Order: sequence, then structure tokens, then C-alpha cells
Amino acid sequence: MTTPARERTRHEIVRQAMRLFQDRGYGAVSLQDIASAAGCSKATVLYHFNGKPAVLAAVLEPAGADLAELVAAAEQLAPDEAQEYTIGRFTEMAVHYRGVIDVLQELIPVIEEMPEFAQLVADGIRMQRFMAGSDEPLELDLAGFAINGLLGACRRPGERTDDEMRRLCDIALRRLLRPN
Repeated sequence: MTTPARERTRHEIVRQAMRLFQDRGYGAVSLQDIASAAGCSKATVLYHFNGKPAVLAAVLEPAGADLAELVAAAEQLAPDEAQEYTIGRFTEMAVHYRGVIDVLQELIPVIEEMPEFAQLVADGIRMQRFMAGSDEPLELDLAGFAINGLLGACRRPGERTDDEMRRLCDIALRRLLRPN
């Protein structure tokens, strides 16, 4: 049974890890850095998580859950409706999870090698298929290009307001993926 104090400690570890990963990058942050920022010992971090990838998984968990929900909902729709729905939800998620995206960008070259993120990767690929609106290779590549470009733009939260970012994502995706 988890006590409120343990839950608060776990939450603080995740919160501080997110801040550190965003400020310094995942590779530059140690478990000791996370523990110090959270006001606990490294042993406490290891009590809650079995290593730095597990801490990262907890940081990414809300975004991963939203992505899984997006994909599950899109699967229930006709292709055109699924594409429209996915564009709208992606736009909202890209803005909402700007900090998480910043952390993920560093990991993209190696994330497929990290078993903790297999479902996140699989759901991202499924989302790309829905955004493409078909399984045609060129359309899939175009959707991937649009997703990666917009995620890169979302990394720098100070450059555009959330509303400006929503507008950019929505217009770009519709022009690239729904030109008619």
C-alpha cells in the first residue's frame, strides 16, 4: 500500500527529474542529481524506480497514456475522420507536452533500443499512420516529416505562445496532410 508521503516523494522525484532532463538533457543527469533536486537520497530514488530509464518512463507516462488514448480512439473511426481527429489531438498534445517533447528529442535516435518505451514508439508509429490518412509510403513519410518538424518547433516554449503553436501545428498539418 502506498502512503501519501511515499506518493509525494515519488511525485517530487518525477517533477524534479522532468525539470533536470529538460534543463540539462537526459544524458547529463544522474540519479544523484535527481535525488539532490528532490531532497532525498539516491537510495530513495532507487526505492521508487529501478534506474534512470524507469524515472524517465514515469516522466513520459502521462504523455504516453494520452497518445495511447488518441490511437485507440482513432482506430474506431473511418480513415478521413481518424486523420482529422489525430491532427487535432496531436496539435493539443504537442502544445500541452512541450517540455516532454524537449526531453524526447534527445532520445529519438536511441529510444527504439529502450524496452521501457516500446509501447510509446509503437503508438507513435500508429499515430503517424492515422495522420497520413493512408499506408502509402510517400504519405507516411510526409506525416513523419510534419510530426518531427512540429515537435522540433514545440521544443522551444519561449519562442511562441501556446495559441501561436496550436495555430502553426494545425495549419501546417492541414496544408501538408489534407491539401484538398
